[in-house]
Amino acid sequence: MITHKGLYLSFSVVLTLPFHGTLEAWEIVFDRSAVTSTMNYRAVEASMGTNTSTQSSIIPWSRHKPLPASQLGTDTVGFHAAAATSQDPATLPVHAADRLLVNVTDFGADPSGVQDSAAAVWDAICHAKALGSPVTVVFPTGRYTIYSHDAPKRELYVSNTVGRFGEFKVKNIAILIEDMHDVIVDGMGSEVSFHGRQTQFAVIRSTDVSIKNFSTDWHAPLVVDLTVMASGVEGGFGFRDIRVPAGVTVDIHGATATFSGETSPSTGLPYWSHSPEVATEWQNQIRDLASGLTLRSPLPLWEDSRSVTAMGTDMLRISYNSAEDPGDSGKVYELRQRPRDTPGGFVWESTRVELKNLALHYLHGFGIVGQFSRDVSLDGLVLRTKPGTWRQTAGLADFIQLSGIAGKAQITNCLFDNPHDDPINIHGTYVQVESIDRGSRTVTLQYMERDSAGFPQFYPGDELRFVKRATMLSDGADDYKVVAVTGPTGTDTSHDLERMTITVDKDLPANLAVGSHVAENMTYTPEVYIAGNTFKSAPTRGILVTTPKAVLIERNHFDQMGMASIYISADADYWYESSGVTNATIRNNVFDRPAAGWAAIWFDPTNVASEPVRTVHSNVSIDANRFMILPGGSLVKGKSVAGLSFTNNVVGHYAPRTDAPGACAEALFDFAASSGLAFAGNDYAPGFNVIATIRAMPAEEVDGDADGVAINTSNTPQRRDCADIAGVVPGAGELLAPLAEPVWSGVTFGAPASELAWLTHAPAGTTHADVVLVAAATGTSVHANYNDSKLTVPHGGSCRLELVPGPNILEVRTLSADGRSGQTYRWVIIAE
Repeated sequence: MITHKGLYLSFSVVLTLPFHGTLEAWEIVFDRSAVTSTMNYRAVEASMGTNTSTQSSIIPWSRHKPLPASQLGTDTVGFHAAAATSQDPATLPVHAADRLLVNVTDFGADPSGVQDSAAAVWDAICHAKALGSPVTVVFPTGRYTIYSHDAPKRELYVSNTVGRFGEFKVKNIAILIEDMHDVIVDGMGSEVSFHGRQTQFAVIRSTDVSIKNFSTDWHAPLVVDLTVMASGVEGGFGFRDIRVPAGVTVDIHGATATFSGETSPSTGLPYWSHSPEVATEWQNQIRDLASGLTLRSPLPLWEDSRSVTAMGTDMLRISYNSAEDPGDSGKVYELRQRPRDTPGGFVWESTRVELKNLALHYLHGFGIVGQFSRDVSLDGLVLRTKPGTWRQTAGLADFIQLSGIAGKAQITNCLFDNPHDDPINIHGTYVQVESIDRGSRTVTLQYMERDSAGFPQFYPGDELRFVKRATMLSDGADDYKVVAVTGPTGTDTSHDLERMTITVDKDLPANLAVGSHVAENMTYTPEVYIAGNTFKSAPTRGILVTTPKAVLIERNHFDQMGMASIYISADADYWYESSGVTNATIRNNVFDRPAAGWAAIWFDPTNVASEPVRTVHSNVSIDANRFMILPGGSLVKGKSVAGLSFTNNVVGHYAPRTDAPGACAEALFDFAASSGLAFAGNDYAPGFNVIATIRAMPAEEVDGDADGVAINTSNTPQRRDCADIAGVVPGAGELLAPLAEPVWSGVTFGAPASELAWLTHAPAGTTHADVVLVAAATGTSVHANYNDSKLTVPHGGSCRLELVPGPNILEVRTLSADGRSGQTYRWVIIAE
């Protein structure tokens, strides 16, 4: 039974929810309880306490028992692991058992999706807020449509988006929780379809908030994914046939075309348009469907084009002046503009906020931003496009950006596939010293990066640290307490958006100087727990994290990152993202085919000078991970790191063969201005250049004798087996953990499009394909997922794949019994 508009009940309701994952039955008990009046953010936080974990900051919290690297597999690591990762319960929202229920359909929300539900959802939330009691807002299972023009609007300034530029200062927010306490927003497995430029949800100045059990998507995302269905030569001219996703209008003008989104019912104009020149810009991406590799690149869409012809409602033929085949059949051109106009989701000045069991098939504008909040948890999020949509892009930029978080940040059991920037970025913000008044102990600080401005960076009582830009180190003085702040509000332009004036509790450092120093907020730096996630096909890094608090990254699967899989910086030169790490543990992760030319793990502060004793980063453990490296790849690169240990890891070649390992000219380790580096207990496959190349540091700072790690500056091969094969590329030998030749019916595959990757088009009318998947070597395990859902391979290996329109993707990972050999096979079936 669902109550009407907040009526109190005194019985329990048990509902089992259908959803895209495994959910337990949940129970809500409704009864009359005391009403708590709405307070501002600081008052609420003070009244509730911080409720942070009591675990030691030296040993990060985890319920996982560390495993030896040999036991890392799909059943223990990543999104599809047999057992989900638990979160630290001490930092999760606290919800009263007795609470009210508000049903959005009682306010006119339409679960059929025919009518716009924006105003009804807002009315329901306003009513829930007025009740002044713990409340659950429910979306009875259905499909809801939300347009931006009737969504609530707020002027907001958000980290890493459009900064001080006023064009997009007003945000449309579909689900807005503002100045509320103890709120659950439960989608009950519903789908929400968004239209126009808007933020899906925002939690502002609120405490103990959970948003869960939704699936969301956009009717016509701003990123246009154009699938190259075929290429060739006809009539003496090259051509490409392009599939255009639903909701996009194409205006042809001669040899080019403009792509536009749907027409706004409010203005009569398209929500967005991409003119031909947008294709030439750097922020676009090209995804190879067969391999899954996704890289940033201008698009060759209109290069030397001579005509564009519509071939039905969703196909274009682009003809080129050249008589050669332009190529790129089976690739997706991901076309977008750069402005990050609004966050996909937003959490600001709030405490204990949880996002759980959300399938977010597209994040518009930017990712989910957590900004100056405490204890933020994300669990069970699926960030990838929905099969059957002909789309590949799941986010216009980063997926998750946590900027200035206190307490604890937890990200667990999530799937990240094909964003347009980093899946996870956790950092603070450096603001540069612009003026100094020593008499009043006051400094003026300035936002330096154009995408970040307009929001408060300090509150009275916060701890502040001054850092020298040249060394990225403090001047050695104690941290300061903020006494007074005058600066941006985050909600209007009543103050300069870029500058703030800070008064501290004691005399300023003697050597503090304009331009050469920055300040960071040490109060809003989180403990970080990232576990049980899968990162796929990112064009950039997998995880960026910079915080001085404890960091634990465990049981994640990184596959085919475009740059470093884990990147730890401290940047007061470009992005101005703080801080140095002082306690980071990276254990029990699997790194498959990290990008050649990049280290899998990279410590990259922006300091241009170093000190003999202190380093930017310190106390790092990289233990019991598995690395499967491509030719030209490396493991760890670092500058200004102290106390780093690399222990008990398994290092192998990706897709190794029986003939010879790959070329190994690249040293596995590279360090500069670092100290206390230890290597022990690692298992390196033959053929690697097990060398630590060092600069600006003595050789005595590297302890690797027991591990066979040599030290030099010339990158000369050290191991005999490496010296014998230096420069040799893999040959035609047999794979060491092979899959038997699959037996297909319903579709036919030809030669691979790239190594271990195939693509085909299903015959018209085909609804399914069958395949037999069996390991070819004794002891080799086989793990499969289909369209990113786990596929159980039965005894005998026979599997049926139901086809949906667009690319259907089967991925099969094999792993040898000793955990040292393996690879991913990938088949793509494009169905109409």
